[in-house]
Amino acid sequence: MNSKRTAGAVAGALVAGLGLTAMMMVQEKKTRKASELTDLGRASAHQLGVHHVPTGNRPPDGQEQAAVQGGHLLLSALAGVAYAAATDDDVGVVPSGIAFGLAFYGVAHWLTGPLLGVKQPEWRSDAKTIGMHAVNHVAFGLATAAGAKLATRAAA
Repeated sequence: MNSKRTAGAVAGALVAGLGLTAMMMVQEKKTRKASELTDLGRASAHQLGVHHVPTGNRPPDGQEQAAVQGGHLLLSALAGVAYAAATDDDVGVVPSGIAFGLAFYGVAHWLTGPLLGVKQPEWRSDAKTIGMHAVNHVAFGLATAAGAKLATRAAA
């Protein structure tokens, strides 16, 4: 595995993760309700046996926001490593980014989240939510693939 390509994939994934994080934080501030990511973080904390996890739909305080968004960015970075490990140096950005984004979406929302009991199965969501999740993950995959490609070109 090419270390510069892996670093590029992680950087691309973190940029995309930060963008999604910012969108969710703005949504929380605007609606005064917890984002779906905060709900996921709270459900995960409950599964891990963390005490004093906020309940209800209120937005997170600073400490909870740091934990939720920090976990989201850690997952983004790990996904970047997975992308670099799963793809070749010469793979195209668009096909690999779309495929990776959709695969990551499928694993996270259709399998892992429901199996761990931290989110409802995606097939119970409405079409708008499924579409939004798919588009967000495709954008994430494209940014990850672009980061990897840029790092590969810079290293050449």
